[in-house]
Amino acid sequence: MSRINQNLISVIIPVYNVENYLDRCITSVINQTYKNLEILLVNDGSTDASGEICDNYAQQDERIKVIHKKNGGLSSARNAGLDISKGDFIGFLDSDDFIALEYYEILFKILAESNSDLSFCSFQRFYNYDELKKIDLNNYTIDIFQNNKIFDDFYNKSNFVENVIVWNKLYKKEIWNSLRFPIGRFHEDEFICHEIFFLSQKIAKVDLKMYYYLQREGSIMSNNNYLEKFIDILDSNNLRLQFSKKNNLQKLYNDTLKLRYRRLNNIYQLIPYEKLTPSIQSEIKKSWIHFSLKDKLKVAIFYCTNLLKLKK
Repeated sequence: MSRINQNLISVIIPVYNVENYLDRCITSVINQTYKNLEILLVNDGSTDASGEICDNYAQQDERIKVIHKKNGGLSSARNAGLDISKGDFIGFLDSDDFIALEYYEILFKILAESNSDLSFCSFQRFYNYDELKKIDLNNYTIDIFQNNKIFDDFYNKSNFVENVIVWNKLYKKEIWNSLRFPIGRFHEDEFICHEIFFLSQKIAKVDLKMYYYLQREGSIMSNNNYLEKFIDILDSNNLRLQFSKKNNLQKLYNDTLKLRYRRLNNIYQLIPYEKLTPSIQSEIKKSWIHFSLKDKLKVAIFYCTNLLKLKK
């Protein structure tokens, strides 16, 4: 592959108490075949050795800049990186994950050759490093999406997670001129993913699993913040409904409506309504109130239709 790297890519890595994973993450970026990188390590108030590890790497590689800040959460750390980034292109990497050595070279190549605003790839989810599968980087296909066609299949089960996350993508810097991550929210990517795609006139997707996502021990269902996370997901859905309606994205609107109802239904199956705290009950009620009568009827018809299919 070509080693000619003319455009600067800013790689933003939020760091918080990941001393056991950070070496692998940073090393995977330092050793990229695409060399023209600005590596922004945003230490978000870590209380372990993460900050010191970042500083040590910065002494070894002049491309690395370390920002030490008070803890403000993932969105705050990403925004801090965006605010000082100098690259023509932007990438994000979570500090307990890592990437294939050709990751940025391939993403930049398909973006540049297709004249796209954004390129992205698939990812491998793993619990331990022995599970990782070797990938053939010379055998891949590329899909191109234009004129908001990405929204036609936005909620496809095999594509949905890849669509709503930010860390498996390479972006033209201009996309982020008017965008920042929402502070104090869970599932922050879901609040802006639709805007990112809408601002991208052309999108290139490669079917290589070049991003390695570490699934840490512990189920989300046992997390004390589960209900708060659920409410934030509903709020992100509501924003997407408003956005799709405003921009005449009817397919996205209808599909988001269905997803929102399924998510409401899921919470009732997991936890009886009467056992929810009054504040959570109130939030769920407010979420349902956002639906117009017409939309409530649409959702009811969708639910009943699919229920009948299941009974056949």
